Amino acid sequence: MLDIAILIKTYKNDYSKYIKLINSINTFNVDNIPVYVAIDDEDFDYFEANNQNKSLILLKDSDIYNCSIKDPWRYQQVIKSKFYRLNICKNYLCIDSDSEFIAPFKKSDFLFDSDTPYTIIHESKSFLEMTNQIELDSDTVFFKNALQTTRKLIGNKHTKVWDYGPSPYLWSCLVWKDFNENFLASKNMTFEDFMNEIDLETPPSETVIYGEYLLKTNLIPIYPIEGFFKVYHFKKQFLLEKKFYNIEKLKKVYLGVIFQSNWDNKSVIIKYLKRKTRKVKLIFSKIKGVLVPSK
Repeated sequence: MLDIAILIKTYKNDYSKYIKLINSINTFNVDNIPVYVAIDDEDFDYFEANNQNKSLILLKDSDIYNCSIKDPWRYQQVIKSKFYRLNICKNYLCIDSDSEFIAPFKKSDFLFDSDTPYTIIHESKSFLEMTNQIELDSDTVFFKNALQTTRKLIGNKHTKVWDYGPSPYLWSCLVWKDFNENFLASKNMTFEDFMNEIDLETPPSETVIYGEYLLKTNLIPIYPIEGFFKVYHFKKQFLLEKKFYNIEKLKKVYLGVIFQSNWDNKSVIIKYLKRKTRKVKLIFSKIKGVLVPSK
């Protein structure tokens, strides 16, 4: 069994971004960490026909898991978290097509030892500061809402606000296996059931589920790190930081960079954040005794 693998989840519509990611992996993958690609079943033939890199292992999503959720954003979360079922590796770096490596990387960047990955867990203060600067309320930011709801369902009592991202995520198969086959099985729930429970209050996050379950169980030692990539979550964020953007300087700190594909403001997270921000503004306007419509 491999110590670590890279899992890419992709779609035909992201093919040009996917190729850019693959080229960056080919350039910077010092230890030749094996790369697996999870592809929607209907897109698989296209990827297979155009694959010029025979070292890539292409998988249909159904080879990993038959997911009952149809919403694409939630569906891909389930597929990513079920990769452990193939018994290919002990740990994996889960990465999306809108990512690109910019610096050499090796196994030791991700693994404390052959069995134990580092755990992305931090307070995300710089991200929270940025959300306020681009007029999104840091009190209602996505991962905080997912955290509180997930924490209740898992049964954690701690109150510290942790961020278990950003992407790419680094996961232990042992943690995902135990969550699915012990925790969920004991409740007679599927992963989809659990996500639907979260969805009653807020959009779910697979990496929040992973992080909170790890804190509950301590199945592996926790060696904390921050994220591996510089992530531009929003267009407004990039415009704010654009004058500091220098790929050579980023290489000194990060392994890669991400310009998230939700910049079109159509993603479920963006819609949720805007809805929550409008709600907060409305509450404060009522407290002041003046009802001011939100834009």
